[in-house]
Amino acid sequence: MTDISVRSVLPATRDKWLSVARECPYATYFHTPYWYELIAPKQKHVALDVTFNDGASAVIPVAEIKRVGGLLTDNFSSPGGTYGGWISASALTPEHVKRLFNVLISKNNLTFRINPLDRRLSSLLPSSMPLPSKMKLTDDFTQALDLTEGINNLRNGMSRGHRSAINTAARSGVTVKRAETLDEWERYYELYLGSVDRWRAGKLRTRTVYPAALFKRVYKNRAENEMLWLAMRGGEPIAGALIFYWGGHAVYWHGAALASHFAFRPNNLLFWEIISDAARRGYKIFDFNPSGGYGGVESFKERFGAERLPTPIISTKTPLRSLISAVRRRLRSVAPKGASNEQKD
Repeated sequence: MTDISVRSVLPATRDKWLSVARECPYATYFHTPYWYELIAPKQKHVALDVTFNDGASAVIPVAEIKRVGGLLTDNFSSPGGTYGGWISASALTPEHVKRLFNVLISKNNLTFRINPLDRRLSSLLPSSMPLPSKMKLTDDFTQALDLTEGINNLRNGMSRGHRSAINTAARSGVTVKRAETLDEWERYYELYLGSVDRWRAGKLRTRTVYPAALFKRVYKNRAENEMLWLAMRGGEPIAGALIFYWGGHAVYWHGAALASHFAFRPNNLLFWEIISDAARRGYKIFDFNPSGGYGGVESFKERFGAERLPTPIISTKTPLRSLISAVRRRLRSVAPKGASNEQKD
């Protein structure tokens, strides 16, 4: 039996990165250069081409952010808190996985959300392999549906309340469509800003407000992998959801809704139409994405029949990074109520 070792770690071209993402069975949209270029256009994107002595290979994408005048670098194994890790067309063994993990964590100040689609990554959880003391693991989960069960079984798997809400929306004149024009995308952004105001006034507070430029980038660069869905009533958008598609994986990334129309239950119909469309088009998984610990959001997803999949976050910090984080937490604690940490274009 050959001992597995890393032969080389070299920069991967964008074409190689994209090619491997297309061939990898557990890659998500968040592992593609498209995502990095949309969400973090001004960050440095590094794709590491890792080859092994037995001929296997993998690509590890990383986003780098320079801080404190370049004295500090934060590394994100996928930006925006999304699924990270490596992608590969090779049949990797647990030994390959351990060595890829070591390559990844060699980067300081790393944030790495484990990809729930790559079941081999379960070997990285503390129950399987104790993590080094310098690492912190934060438990989290996503909620997902197995679309291969078929549309009828998916509908039967929902709660009675959800099925009733879908019927209420349809009877109330709510319809669902894909956004096609820039005007529709801009109207969705206005809907989002209204939702931000509502979240700030209640318990669902958000420090990150995405700029309009981000949604314009998605609109201009969209193909069949990025779709904005809108729930309409009386010719006006009253709810929306931005979905990313890759391989057999469809994932909800962003949503907003008009509170004055909640009685018509637009979100229930909106998500059901999105889920049904993905199932009809042959996608295997609909992923609701993590919910940030908000129980009401988790319950909404659970009533669709979604099951929990672990997607914990592994992070490391140098002493300097820990000091900066402590200072920022202190500043946020004394910031005026309602202040936000806006993500700049």
